[in-house]
Amino acid sequence: MEFDTYISGPMLTAVDLVNSYDAARDAELLTDAAALTELLRRHEWMLGELLDDRHLTRFRALRQQLRRVFDTQVTPDRVAALNAMLTKVSAAPQLTDHDGTWHWHYLPRGAALIDRATANCAAALLGVIVRDNGSSRLRTCAADGCANVFVDASRNGKRRFCDSRSCGNRVHAAAYRARNPGGQPS
Repeated sequence: MEFDTYISGPMLTAVDLVNSYDAARDAELLTDAAALTELLRRHEWMLGELLDDRHLTRFRALRQQLRRVFDTQVTPDRVAALNAMLTKVSAAPQLTDHDGTWHWHYLPRGAALIDRATANCAAALLGVIVRDNGSSRLRTCAADGCANVFVDASRNGKRRFCDSRSCGNRVHAAAYRARNPGGQPS
């Protein structure tokens, strides 16, 4: 499943924002405004201002809302939560080509960064739900000790781990050791 840049950027922002709190270890990774700035710049957000503790507080609140969307397994509940987020920021989708590419804007120019992030992340996750005809691709890692979220963009929609190199390998290695307690290849 492929996503255009106007879905993938906010979608990946939502995933990284949720994962900025390590729920399995109860560890805050979004420790300060600099960490928030780096997260948003990595996803090419136009900041327009220096971020401070006020921004950090609001983005952490957005993170909790997005986490609930991933934690809920019922599509109508996910849709209702995401629609409520759009309503809260008074999103009014409009098609624009100001940069030579047709794409959606959800808020007028000059809208607050947190409102733009809320609208774009919610709309991107709704876009995933529409493309999948449901929300089964919004997932939480299946590895013990990991609570990271991800969007399964695999062709067959069967991805189980947030990262196959870490969580996936760890689970597969543990299963191998359980099958072969003496360490001999099977």
